[in-house]
Amino acid sequence: MVSALVLAVGVATHPLHSSLTTVAWRPETRTVELAMRVFTQDLADALAHRTGTPCRYVQAALSLRDATGHAIPIARCSIDKADDVTWIRLSATVDDPRGLRLSNAVLFELFADQINIVQSSIGGRSRTVLFTRGDGLKPLT
Repeated sequence: MVSALVLAVGVATHPLHSSLTTVAWRPETRTVELAMRVFTQDLADALAHRTGTPCRYVQAALSLRDATGHAIPIARCSIDKADDVTWIRLSATVDDPRGLRLSNAVLFELFADQINIVQSSIGGRSRTVLFTRGDGLKPLT
């Protein structure tokens, strides 16, 4: 009985507040594709405090900029739910991926210990960047 209660509580909450985002450059379509994995409950909690969709929330929390500092608009967004995680897939048209910078403030308003991990693969180079509350734009290349 006690172990079932502990298991039920463990499913409802999780001790690690993180998101994982992959960023890939597709030269054949001149597109940057982002795939963000967040815990479904965390996303629901964030949306409970505002109006809008998961796509709008993520687009407001992310900033993608080119080498000159101009914002790159997100062209498409889709949502895939799988058990306790939600995948948010975004894409943007980019003429040149060199010098791309990103900021990722997803869920920072909810959790002081939130860590957002971004793994990019651009032009044959891979890079991992960590974001914590207060961080600004960071290079992806």
